[in-house]
Amino acid sequence: MHDVIAIGSSLVDVFIKSKDFQFQRKKGQVWLCQMYDRKQEIDELTVLTGGGGGNTAVGFARAGFNTAVVSETGRDDQAQLILENFHQEKVATNFIVQEKRENTGGSVIMVGQDGGRTVMVHRGASSQLDPHDIPMRALKKADWVHLSSIAGRKFTLYAIAAALREGHTNCSWNPGHQELQMLASGKIAPDLIPSQILFVNSAEWKILQPVQQALKRYIPEVIVTRGDKGGKAYIQGKRNVLQFKSSVHKCIDSTGAGDAFGVGYTTARIYGEDPEEACRWGVKNAGSVIRYFGAKPGLLTHHQLSN
Repeated sequence: MHDVIAIGSSLVDVFIKSKDFQFQRKKGQVWLCQMYDRKQEIDELTVLTGGGGGNTAVGFARAGFNTAVVSETGRDDQAQLILENFHQEKVATNFIVQEKRENTGGSVIMVGQDGGRTVMVHRGASSQLDPHDIPMRALKKADWVHLSSIAGRKFTLYAIAAALREGHTNCSWNPGHQELQMLASGKIAPDLIPSQILFVNSAEWKILQPVQQALKRYIPEVIVTRGDKGGKAYIQGKRNVLQFKSSVHKCIDSTGAGDAFGVGYTTARIYGEDPEEACRWGVKNAGSVIRYFGAKPGLLTHHQLSN
């Protein structure tokens, strides 16, 4: 039996950074723009593994939990990089589905001097989890399940929800863009996933405006992060909204900060810490991750989180 099972994408990330990347501001947004049909010199190129499922699985394993990951890849060189990383981090891979006819997903991440980034993602096999790919028995027996984006696979969500309810398994949920749209439009119910904790950022929370009150009614802890501005936690039974500040660390790369916060917060709650302390653990984990390229190198151990 596993302490934690992480469900979501596992990808290969290629990071590129250059002091010559050009930025333009348009209508309150920042655009990263490069001239077409020319070579662009870059200062750094780094290849790492990522994805919401992979990032959180490694995070929970480093925090001391017996962790497994449910994800889908191809059977290619990129998949081998992902599997090797999981083995190094002591994450169980027996629930990874490898499809011969699919390509392992990946992304190219252009990182600015301030640590902000533009991500170009090919989800590939990671967006193909089907209901029969879900290890129902394992989910029922797990102590905790952390669910991140599964590319809006509606019937797969139903299968996961059924396993969680039948096994009375604790769950934290960080929905992807397609799941957010499905929630906001009523295509899936706010109480579909029986989760104890919901993680979204402020832009995602705006998407969920039509169902915000329902989500706060069904989910005991709703955490809304705001990047370097900290965030808010809506805790059932608490009259006041819990507000928290972000880390003061210089940002090298913000990739994976949300996943790291979710792991830190959830880890604290599993260990019996209160929501305020859990926010501190989340901020600490995210603050460590943004000091490195990639979503995994800066993830903290339980000892580092709690001290």
